[in-house]
Amino acid sequence: MHLKQNTGCQQALDHFDAFYKPFYGDKWPLIRVSLLSLSKHCAVINKFADPEKARLRLSNLGADDLVKSARRLQGQLEQEALTEQTLSHNSVETSSERIPELDLVANENSFNRSYSSLYNSSPRESLLEKSQQKVFCEDDRVDHGLQTGQEIDPIYDELYKDNIDVFVPTVQVLSERDQLLKDELNLNMFEPRNIDVQVQRPESINIARDIEAFAFPAGDVSQFPPAKSHNHRFGYYLMDAASVMPVIALNVQSEDQVLDLCAAPGGKTVLILQCLDLSAGGSLTCNDNSPSRVKRLKSVLRSYLPKDDLGQVEVMQLDGTMLNHCVYNKVLVDVPCNADRHVLTEEENNLFKPSRTRERLAVMEHQKKLLISAIRCCIVGGEIVYSTCTLAPAQNDGVIQAAMEELLETSQIEVAVEDLSPLASMFKDTFTFFEKSRYGQTIIPTLLNNFGPSFFAKLRRIK
Repeated sequence: MHLKQNTGCQQALDHFDAFYKPFYGDKWPLIRVSLLSLSKHCAVINKFADPEKARLRLSNLGADDLVKSARRLQGQLEQEALTEQTLSHNSVETSSERIPELDLVANENSFNRSYSSLYNSSPRESLLEKSQQKVFCEDDRVDHGLQTGQEIDPIYDELYKDNIDVFVPTVQVLSERDQLLKDELNLNMFEPRNIDVQVQRPESINIARDIEAFAFPAGDVSQFPPAKSHNHRFGYYLMDAASVMPVIALNVQSEDQVLDLCAAPGGKTVLILQCLDLSAGGSLTCNDNSPSRVKRLKSVLRSYLPKDDLGQVEVMQLDGTMLNHCVYNKVLVDVPCNADRHVLTEEENNLFKPSRTRERLAVMEHQKKLLISAIRCCIVGGEIVYSTCTLAPAQNDGVIQAAMEELLETSQIEVAVEDLSPLASMFKDTFTFFEKSRYGQTIIPTLLNNFGPSFFAKLRRIK
């Protein structure tokens, strides 16, 4: 009676130790202590206020634009790749009496080396090769199913299976707590399976010029001061720098038709608006199913947008799993998830409270439905980015896999996965990426750059 009941935060930490440690292996101790430490943020410049003034203020604080640094690294890698390609081409021209078939092979190998040099800082397996792996967890899969126990003569299987008059004695009685634990094990064990899906390399990487995100250098744990208002609009928005990456991956251009399916509280929405030109045909539709979260979203939009632009942003309060308007060419679905940092530090609204166990166990199914809805809302040729702020494999790669399997079985819709490793290479100086993500990229927190966690994957609808 006098034992202290575990808090939601302690329950979350115990859960992470049980399910994350086997997956992340020797990286888990550093990830664990980083999750329990003070997180770092970045400041996203708001072009609708006074960007020059905000830019100067942040620079004087010692912060650097991480997107500008990524563009600079991209230019260096492109120059190195071009130089290597030129040397390879000259070498081919000086060789004599080459067989045409060998020339084709040489050119192909030259392209592959250039691509590898451009986008990979170290040799690593391609996403296609990773997608063909059967298991990449350190531990072998454990079968947590209960034994049926009742032995029936195989000859009479067909007779007994539909005969309700046959008595089958109970083998084991589970309490509600035991049943929830069994469900927890089954739902959080991600089993990678080979599925028929294309993996495409990006044609190019063009980050919108109006995306500016300032962060302090590695090892600097300084905190940004609150943004100042200019003409009743704040100069920058503070958010986890890892949350910038899903919007960058979506590659929003000025005239795109964008759907932000789970928009609240509004950080990624503000970032999307930096890329769009609402007066030139670009549009943004924001949705969330919670009245309180929609209220907060509208408050954020009023604080960062002029009144004229505010009226052009559509805000809806609908069940995201029920949307199927196929009119958007870019869809962001930043789904509700474990929210690893929040559940380790805040008891309020903690998903790991015992009273919310059933709700937590239903999260993966809800995420899958949201992703399928996002795909249905996207036109053929359009792009979808799925993102979370959790390290849970079942909520990241597991949801991508489950959604694609369901679409293959129940619809004519086809999607391809885009290889995001080239984009990750551009930001390797800012973020630490986990190398074993199957369909997307996972940013893991470290003490020097305590951003994340964040998972993001990009799909393209091809049918």
